Amino acid sequence: MKRVNIFLAAVICTVFVGCVSQQSHERALQEYEMSQEESAAAIERLQQMVEERQVEVAQLQEKNQDLEQAIGKREATVTQLQETKKELEQTAEVQDQIKEQQLAAVKQELEALYSQIQGLETTSGGKPVPAPIFGVEPVDFDDLTAALKKVRSSLDDQVSDFSQLRKQNSQLEKELSALETRLKEVERLKKELEQVRLARETQEAQLAKVKHEVQTVGEEIDRITRALEDKFGQSLVVTQHQDRLVLTLLGQVLFESGEADLTPLGLKIMKQVGQVLATLPDKYIQVEGHTDNNPIYGRLQQQYPTNWELSTARATTVLRYLIEQTRMDPKDFGATGYADTRPVTTNETEEGRSQNRRVEIVLYPDPTIHERETVATLAR
Repeated sequence: MKRVNIFLAAVICTVFVGCVSQQSHERALQEYEMSQEESAAAIERLQQMVEERQVEVAQLQEKNQDLEQAIGKREATVTQLQETKKELEQTAEVQDQIKEQQLAAVKQELEALYSQIQGLETTSGGKPVPAPIFGVEPVDFDDLTAALKKVRSSLDDQVSDFSQLRKQNSQLEKELSALETRLKEVERLKKELEQVRLARETQEAQLAKVKHEVQTVGEEIDRITRALEDKFGQSLVVTQHQDRLVLTLLGQVLFESGEADLTPLGLKIMKQVGQVLATLPDKYIQVEGHTDNNPIYGRLQQQYPTNWELSTARATTVLRYLIEQTRMDPKDFGATGYADTRPVTTNETEEGRSQNRRVEIVLYPDPTIHERETVATLAR
């Protein structure tokens, strides 16, 4: 007897917890598969954006390198021309000084020569020769000014080109700044992509765990169901209806025909069931009584005028016995009689009527669910 109690307790606990876990796991699996498809699409879009940004970065970097090389060449040319200009100016200044000195010496010589000529003309009575006026006619110093102007013109052109390169460099700096912003965005997208990848790996690991748990629970339910069928046959059947667990007991096992008092075998079975139910936390237990469609007749009509009274009395008997045996809070129990309105099979045969005469003990995971619907309604 003790072994049977322990075995039945393990069976009910495992099946009850497994049913709730299986429903939760299946919903989690569906939600994950939908999020996985959305994550895959988002990853593909992010990867495409990263590839496009990398191509743009490579092009801008190549353009920047070419411009930097051109600027370097122009700066070198400008520097060389500036040095050449400085050397030419220094050379021109020195030559101007030399020419001025030479011109002053020649001027003095000519003035002395003309003084002598004038003295001779005066002595001889001839017409005096006018002295030349210096500075009226231009003096050619190998066209140094023209060369200097040419150098200055070339230097101005180089400065203009250099200014244009500066403007291009400024534009390039703006493009580089925009590129840096894009690169930061790419880095952010990479981080998001990495986070998505890690989340996906985590979800895949959770999914594998859920699949394993679902498979394990399913196998355990199958094993328990086979064990119950081998031990009790069709007298006690454990089934799952959505998120609740149902223990179905045939009426002929628990009660004599037309009676609402438990038989000795019924007392034995209900005692074991009560011991198991007492170990289950956070549950609401609904006892449902069902009959076949044969009407009540004879002396039984005085006590049970219809199958409604009989089904309700049987459900109440089981409920009272469970509360007395388990000493659980009566608020966690409820009893309902359905008479012959919720058959599980036809009432045209004796075998069908025997299956319809039953008591169902329903375990709800949420005490508010039974207020909205019953297992009998779900089974229709």
